Amino acid sequence: MLSIIITLLVNLLIKASESFIVMVPADPVEAHVGSSVILSCWISPPENAEALEIRWYRHDFNNPVLLYNHGKIQDTQEESYRNRSALKPWSDQSGGLKDGDVSLRLEKLRVQDEGPFHCYVSGDTVYDSREIALKITDSSDSSDPSGPWKALFFSVLICALLGLVGLILYRYRHKLTGQKPAKESCEEETMEKLAKEELERSGSPVEEHLQSAMNHLTIVGEDADIEELRKYADQKFGIDRQHAYPNLTISQDSKSMRDHPGYNHTGEAFPYKLCAFGAQKYSSGRHYWEVMLVQKNAPPKNYWLIGVMKDENVAVKKKLALTPSNGYWFLCLEGQNGIYSNTDPQVKLSLTPRPEQLGVLLDYDDGQLSFYNVTERKHLLTISSRFSGSVVPLFNPGVGDPSPLKILDCPKAVKSAAKSSQPFLSPDSTPAKSSTSNTSKANRNSNTVSSTV
Repeated sequence: MLSIIITLLVNLLIKASESFIVMVPADPVEAHVGSSVILSCWISPPENAEALEIRWYRHDFNNPVLLYNHGKIQDTQEESYRNRSALKPWSDQSGGLKDGDVSLRLEKLRVQDEGPFHCYVSGDTVYDSREIALKITDSSDSSDPSGPWKALFFSVLICALLGLVGLILYRYRHKLTGQKPAKESCEEETMEKLAKEELERSGSPVEEHLQSAMNHLTIVGEDADIEELRKYADQKFGIDRQHAYPNLTISQDSKSMRDHPGYNHTGEAFPYKLCAFGAQKYSSGRHYWEVMLVQKNAPPKNYWLIGVMKDENVAVKKKLALTPSNGYWFLCLEGQNGIYSNTDPQVKLSLTPRPEQLGVLLDYDDGQLSFYNVTERKHLLTISSRFSGSVVPLFNPGVGDPSPLKILDCPKAVKSAAKSSQPFLSPDSTPAKSSTSNTSKANRNSNTVSSTV
């Protein structure tokens, strides 16, 4: 009798250990024709999936997009996905099959790839599957009748911007020498007047044209020197627990935050109320911090807001629009609306994959707030403004994401005495001190958004 009981208990333990569920992101995944994409899928609780059957299929279970079984990829496969599909971890943080990550990578995407994909995982006694939607966009769609006019419009803006950059460089040359002859000063005023008149002929004010051109030309910047940035990290950086929004859950070390499990967010707009503020106040100098946007075995966050705001706004009771004119400067991820700045007009960043670790540099004296993709070591965007009074770091973890928003402890470093008004670049991408250095600096300014307050 005792042996029968032991046998039943062992069988129950084996079945319990084999129990799992398949999980995928709730929102559709978007990608462009010709690009690559990873369809995230993982099993929970995490366990080694190397001995399981992993089947990705679309409409026909027996004609899979990819089939993994007996420890290897099988030759049974839908012909259109041959040499275009593979099992690939959804991020560098994932341990792949050993951690239960069974994500699918598709390459050379086609319009025909749009639609549902099924992720099916099976063991000896248990199986589960989930469906994930893939949306394909064709960036070269020629059906838009306004396409040629848009191209012409952007060409005019680019030409106007290049002309203004040339004018700025011309004026900067005089600042280097500290002299400005009366004749050249007159010529400079004439050039500036002609440039303004040329822009005004296109039908909009000069400032609006310049702002619009700079925003539309904002792209992912050059390589960033992360070690140099970390020299400005505040080792005591943390969250102000006293003034944090009540429906936030903040860790004991004041480094991590997420929405409270009982918080019921109503409406489809971004949950701007869920804000927390840095415990530090800054009114001069450079200050740097890094924020982790994912955690192991969880998908990247769909919602976050990171930046700075005027310290005086912490005590304001009335509702303010979160704009630079009211003392807010930030970068925001809002689900399918993507990543954008709160400048006017907004600047949207098409980033694939989305940043997993974000670096922020506040240069108070030079009036710059810069953002960096730490994992990719890239400069993303710089917002230029004129700060007044004290400012504090601003955070918002969004609602419903399994990953919290976590402030990281940067490695200690000795501060450098060098000071530059431009976002930090890696040593390999820093231009040499020659006659072309001003041109390189002007090109990097295309990643800068002006925000005058």
